[in-house]
Amino acid sequence: MTAIEQIIQNIDSGKSFVLEAGAGSGKTYTLIQTLNYLIENKGEDLKYNHQKIICITYTNVAKNEIIERLENHPLVLVSTIHEFLWECIKSYEKQLKIELCKLNEVRYKIDIDLGIESRYIQNLLERLDGIDSVVYNDTAFRDFESGQLHHDDVIVLSKMMFQTYPLLTNILSQKFPYLLIDEYQDTAPETINALVDSLLDNNKDKITLGFYGDSHQKIYNNGVGDLTKYYINSDTQKLHIVKKEENYRSSKAVVNLLNNFRTNIEQQAQTELQGSVKFVYCEYRPIKTRINRNNREVEDESRTAYNREIDLQKNVNFDKVVNILKTEKNWVFDQLDNKKNDKILVLVNSAVAKRNGFSSLYRIYSRRYTRRVGDELNKRKNALIQYFVGYTDKKTSQERETGVEHLIKFWKDSNYNEVLRFLKRNSLLFTDGHLEHKHKKIITDILNNLVTIRETKSVKEVMEFVESRKLIPKSDAVQKFIDQVNSDFDKLEDGPEKIRLANNKTFYDSLMELPYNEIISFFQFTQNHTVFSTKHGTKGEEYRNVLTVIDDKDWVNEAEGYNFEGFFDDTDPNIERKLRTRNLFYVECSRAKENLVVLALSPMGELALNNVKKWFGNDNVIKINSL
Repeated sequence: MTAIEQIIQNIDSGKSFVLEAGAGSGKTYTLIQTLNYLIENKGEDLKYNHQKIICITYTNVAKNEIIERLENHPLVLVSTIHEFLWECIKSYEKQLKIELCKLNEVRYKIDIDLGIESRYIQNLLERLDGIDSVVYNDTAFRDFESGQLHHDDVIVLSKMMFQTYPLLTNILSQKFPYLLIDEYQDTAPETINALVDSLLDNNKDKITLGFYGDSHQKIYNNGVGDLTKYYINSDTQKLHIVKKEENYRSSKAVVNLLNNFRTNIEQQAQTELQGSVKFVYCEYRPIKTRINRNNREVEDESRTAYNREIDLQKNVNFDKVVNILKTEKNWVFDQLDNKKNDKILVLVNSAVAKRNGFSSLYRIYSRRYTRRVGDELNKRKNALIQYFVGYTDKKTSQERETGVEHLIKFWKDSNYNEVLRFLKRNSLLFTDGHLEHKHKKIITDILNNLVTIRETKSVKEVMEFVESRKLIPKSDAVQKFIDQVNSDFDKLEDGPEKIRLANNKTFYDSLMELPYNEIISFFQFTQNHTVFSTKHGTKGEEYRNVLTVIDDKDWVNEAEGYNFEGFFDDTDPNIERKLRTRNLFYVECSRAKENLVVLALSPMGELALNNVKKWFGNDNVIKINSL
């Protein structure tokens, strides 16, 4: 029985379900098939009862794609997760204020217990009584005292509302008897709890939930990951598992590799293309040692000099593999037309930054964050960098298109609807949010000027231009950071706080002096618009051939980072990191349509290589000197 046939059987039986669909399986197509089945077979009942189908996505791009494929059918309401949850709770003003006060008290207590200054206040209810309503408008701004919510708050408050007020879930089930959620693995646990443990539990006979996704493609920290607990035990089963095991994207060799380290589904290649997979590993000389007077072995050369030598050798190894792929294998790495050609997947490091035109930005980050530099840049954690290039939402793992460069991208793509949406949401150009025809000339002049000055001015000059034209106001986090680094912290006693502020001051001043061109280059890298791409940014993408580069050096000691050797040899004691590494490796390998090469620049132990040989095959695991 095919996946869609199983889904239809579940729907007709009133059973909620999970579609576990591997990479390249056509998950979105199955979602569209489900929606079309509901329209054709349940449509009359839905019209009669004034009901609709809800389809939840995580980006406006995905939302618009589904709307287009359904030809904007009136029975289907396609919504992002934040839009849907806010629509569910925003009308219940009294109850919303009560739950907001509870959330405020919890967060206030956490801050006080940690001994830090809290942004939350006591006795919030007294303040909320004086405001008309609690509001949310998809910004990164939070001010509980004035009733303004951050998008993360909508996730948490909706869970609280669903739990506390069962009548709310009854009303929702009567309005929306079918609710389908795309990319379930990236859904916040709070949202899963609200939907399954409240909405579904309270209305088993009135609503059917469908979750579409892939547990092995959860590569951020905050998604639920998998829903196994809801279907693994028949006695407590709330959802029914449906597996979609076709792979329409990748060659037989790539699919076989994926099956070798994935256990919950076994995909079948839907092509006769054989393709190939290779794992290339590197070995380096050990650091020189000597026996000291205590008969102990100690290092006999500078660790810094040794690391510098190894880093240079890694660059040589990388260049060697790329040149072989280009000259002997006819791979095409064309930055001007990268969507149609082959891809190099990397996590950012100094070599990647240099090759992609943001080496000075990397150096500034490296001086401030030392070993955490890769994590800080990949995840765009600092509020200053978010001002220019946006960030990845912690709750939904999706791009938050809030930065200066997102606005410029919309403008250069002639996507004027997104330009206006961006300005209405972020800009202070038009205080009442009302755009008239005369405003078009103002917008055109400002954005054309901004496009030009970005190419030659500094980060500081671009920020001043954006601020003076009221395009994007500084967020609370940005303003707080700037106020702190410009404060007279020399009066503080010597200690960690003074050192932190001094480091932030150096970081801020250096960033402001940076040529803005480096910010543009970094943005292009994060958005998957170069031959090199972040491994995170390629989820959902596919390329003819893929070279994915592994280097544990910057990550193995980070609890929130990655440990590829520890995943390969199954020795990493940090279970969350091991799963995160496995999922990232799965995502990057599954992008390849024909051929895949994995280049391990950091050394791999014997146990790790033995497991890699089981996955790739003995003949496909090659020392770089033998390539």
